[in-house]
Amino acid sequence: MTSMKKPFGKVLLGAAIAAFATMGTGAEAVTGKICIDPGHGGSDPGAVGNGQQEKVNVLDTGNRLKTWLDSDTSDTGGGGSWTVIRTRSTDVFVSLTGRSSFANSNGANRFMSIHNNGFGVSSANGIETFSHTSGSSTSQDLRNKVQAEAIGVWPLTNRGNKTANFSVLRNTNMPAELHEMGFITNSTDASYLGSATQRDLHAKSEMWALQRHYGLAKYTPSSGGGSVVLTVDNTDGGFTPGSGWWVSTSTPGYFGSNYRVRGTASVSDASTWSFSVPSSGTYKVEAWWTAGGNRAASAPYLVDHSGGTTVVNVNQQANGSKWNSLGNFSFNSGTRTVRLSCWTTSGFFVIADAVRLTKQ
Repeated sequence: MTSMKKPFGKVLLGAAIAAFATMGTGAEAVTGKICIDPGHGGSDPGAVGNGQQEKVNVLDTGNRLKTWLDSDTSDTGGGGSWTVIRTRSTDVFVSLTGRSSFANSNGANRFMSIHNNGFGVSSANGIETFSHTSGSSTSQDLRNKVQAEAIGVWPLTNRGNKTANFSVLRNTNMPAELHEMGFITNSTDASYLGSATQRDLHAKSEMWALQRHYGLAKYTPSSGGGSVVLTVDNTDGGFTPGSGWWVSTSTPGYFGSNYRVRGTASVSDASTWSFSVPSSGTYKVEAWWTAGGNRAASAPYLVDHSGGTTVVNVNQQANGSKWNSLGNFSFNSGTRTVRLSCWTTSGFFVIADAVRLTKQ
């Protein structure tokens, strides 16, 4: 966005329009028509800093996202069916109303706007994602998953899931989100924003977010034939909490929109992540939690694999807000589970957030 942003946020985009557009389209295909909206362009550079222009970074990211979606096979197992349209694919200026009108007139099912943030104080930093203040729960789900996948690939500050009255969110007729990849005016953030390799990874994370949003297994094409990446957050359908677990957002740095907590006790009461493993093989198992001094120092994850069950005790007082390896395990195809018990040292809490499997 432009360098005239409010502290740690944005100015409103465009003039106010009285009537709110309907946020959501009802029935749709399992995979839909995705409108990618790289912000700014042409005579409007957007935010600038550290020798970079927002319009350049987001255009490249948007084009890379289209390339990933065009080659994605998560929905069919061979030849993806995403339909991708873009408000711009070259360095041209498109008005705010032109962006939403393009998505509406082309019958897009989802709208994904890509931006870099900017602010006059170089210490402002981090990733944040917006849905409209009156947006649907579907918009919020897309927003949450885009944010979660982004912080999963870039170790930048998690500024969280937010709402705003931005023009492109207000005037689109479908679930929509606006994603700020980071602050171009911050040197650390800019080192990621300015890297083509990192932008490609970030684009891939947005594809993963769409896959999770549509309930698909995450599949990443590659020259080696592709890798399967399966992620289940505590808010996803594949997660089942134990009876004594409650929802919390008190410690920042969680994956998605919240996490589950339970006090330790001499009872299992496990929370369970269930995965639909598409093919047998060796998978790396990783877990995400928020760390704190009141967490269990030996939280017991139980990995149910083809050879039985392995208990992996982790220290949740440290290494929070990132993916932590539980090890590599052999899984047969079908439904496979990872569990987290609360049966460990008394007087602490165990945190159930997200778990992912990556085929090796």
